Amino acid sequence: MSSKWENLEVKPEDVEFLYELILERGKPAPLEDLVLAFAEKACKEQKEEIKKLLEKGLIYRPSNSYKPGQEIFFPSFGFTKAKVLGVRPGYNPDYGEFEVIKVKFSDSGEEREFASALKKPHKLDQETPDDWLSKFGFNPKAIVERYGRTIGSAIAKALSEEKEFISFGALWFLKPLMLEIHEGHLNIAEAAIEIAQRPLSPTEILKHLDFPDTYPLSLQVFSLNVALSQDKRFSQVGPKGQPLWFLRRFEPPEVAQEPERLIYSPIPYKETALTPELLELAQRVEDEANDWDLFPELPVARESVTIALPYHHLRSGTLPITPRTAPFFPEGESGLTLINFVDEVSGEKFYGWAIHSRKYVAGLRNWYDKIGATAGTYLTLTRGRGPTEVRLKFTPRRIKRDWVKVAKVQNERLTFEIQLRQLACDFDELMMIVEGERDKIDALKRKVDSSAKSLYELLVQIFPELLKLSPQGTVHFLTLYTAVNLVKRCPPLPLLSELNSNPCFIYKGSGYWSFDESRA
Repeated sequence: MSSKWENLEVKPEDVEFLYELILERGKPAPLEDLVLAFAEKACKEQKEEIKKLLEKGLIYRPSNSYKPGQEIFFPSFGFTKAKVLGVRPGYNPDYGEFEVIKVKFSDSGEEREFASALKKPHKLDQETPDDWLSKFGFNPKAIVERYGRTIGSAIAKALSEEKEFISFGALWFLKPLMLEIHEGHLNIAEAAIEIAQRPLSPTEILKHLDFPDTYPLSLQVFSLNVALSQDKRFSQVGPKGQPLWFLRRFEPPEVAQEPERLIYSPIPYKETALTPELLELAQRVEDEANDWDLFPELPVARESVTIALPYHHLRSGTLPITPRTAPFFPEGESGLTLINFVDEVSGEKFYGWAIHSRKYVAGLRNWYDKIGATAGTYLTLTRGRGPTEVRLKFTPRRIKRDWVKVAKVQNERLTFEIQLRQLACDFDELMMIVEGERDKIDALKRKVDSSAKSLYELLVQIFPELLKLSPQGTVHFLTLYTAVNLVKRCPPLPLLSELNSNPCFIYKGSGYWSFDESRA
């Protein structure tokens, strides 16, 4: 029976049944309700079918007699059909004389023998259709628990192909019964959101539309949600199950278009070169482009997490969505969720936009500029009062100047020097590199992107320049990671694989590497 659900085909009569169900309700129906109703209908039909087979003597009972060539169904084998090949006499001291039928199952071709024409009662003769269906878990609740997702997908696909049906989120309804939401209603909704300067729920917007109370609220909400979702002025920014509507013109550019610094063209690398120690190193970086399936263990969600801000997110005004940070940014129905950020130092509140398909949160550019963030700045994320509130904390530094690495461009190559700079936030010293000439670095990145220069060639150029700043003659992986990302988007795993695959790069332990130019 499982194959029925695993390969479910929603037939026209099933669609008609669901149409009548929604029509009778007169309001939008959750997909899970349709799945349950579908399962209940299937169980009822299956029970009726079994009763008919039983009445015709086509279900195996030990007390019944059968003839060669007859086809019967075996409840104990999931109602598999079998053909009687022959009949012979049988005897058992407890049952006396009876008949033995030899059958061949249609699905497997297996041949087996069973008792028939018993004159004494047998427990299998007492079983009812309800007993058989229960035995195989063929009841609505069990079906939904095991196959609910598969059934739901099949129903959604079938209904989406029918012009009479319409959906929003997990709700389904009939187009002819929708309330009319005209242009005037949408203009009022736009004005309401603009005046509020915040996302509004459909019920908040409905207060401005004055629909008669004779319409069920659920129908009003559904009709409005559908209309707003079809108008390009509006975006749905609430978490799943909690629609909130905002105006697209309030969104930062990074929502509509992925920032150039975040775009990653996958770099081939040898997974076999990644030792457990190197994988552990890679996990120190919150890089959304990491192949997280390669890590033996992923971070556990906590109430707060501290990360070192990667350079490419500093430049893009974004935060990475990784296994460690994802729990702070619930995914919405539309793939876009508005995040309410709160600066724990100043109390300032501002919006962010979580874009899960691209694995980043946009909207932090102004805040980064305000706090003086750099690559490697420590940021602590803490859960706020609601599911979409995230409290952000950085540690301000006393106003003083520090010796830091500064990147410059000379002869179309990255170079580095140590300079005194005033820094406002605590940071990871290994990841922190300051841009000395941003325009020139951006121009060099564009040139590297348009060239065929490999990651290996880039490392061979950058490594000796960083070594000039190290009395120990070593460079940490985190420093290389930031340096490379100045001119080429590269997550940790390809970088570590490249380092460990070439003899010119020599691992010294604890994340530090040296470079032998003679072996390059």
